[in-house]
Amino acid sequence: MRDLILLHGALGAASEFDMLVPLLKEHFTVYRFDLPGHGKSHHNESFSMEIFSQSLENFIRENKLSQPQIFGYSMGGYIAYILAKDHPELLGDIMSLGTKLKWDPLIAKLESGKLNPEKIEEKVPTFATYLNSLHLDWKDNMNKTADLMIDLGNGAALTFDDFSKIKNKCFIGLGDMDEMVSCQETLEVDAALLNSYYYKLPKSKHALSQLDTEILSEIIIEFLA
Repeated sequence: MRDLILLHGALGAASEFDMLVPLLKEHFTVYRFDLPGHGKSHHNESFSMEIFSQSLENFIRENKLSQPQIFGYSMGGYIAYILAKDHPELLGDIMSLGTKLKWDPLIAKLESGKLNPEKIEEKVPTFATYLNSLHLDWKDNMNKTADLMIDLGNGAALTFDDFSKIKNKCFIGLGDMDEMVSCQETLEVDAALLNSYYYKLPKSKHALSQLDTEILSEIIIEFLA
């Protein structure tokens, strides 16, 4: 039975996989954890992809996992690609879904502009309540995530050349109704990767909570088991 690590996305937490884990445990030994500053994990510093990638590496080494399979939702997929670029030997296959792959100053400004805790609290109180249930300090998490997006737009993002150095087999996917990630950017990175397969998840928007976990689990089992 293969080891499988589930990596949550930005503003997310490991607990968001509660509905998915039972559907996978007969096929994998499933692991998940909160990235620094997410869920119940403390983190007083700024967010960076390097910090998150290091946390994934540390988790693999501390748990003595041998080339675990990876399912990375949204930012989780990005983190796996970063680690695979530098340490392909640590990971098995990588399956990403809804990962934002193209970043420039304009995109970063648009996306980070949506992350205003005060406006979220005022205009989308149900979302604010949900985030509060996930995190120790959801407002701090959101502000640091916005800063992270700005950094990505200002040059911290992976380039096509970076993606072309990844040797692991990759399954790069997108929900067919994803409102944040474009098909074009996903296909461009799919073409840059050395060993990649593109897939679409039907009837799926970007938010993890809106995905059909039955369909998602079936695809994860098909690709990674």
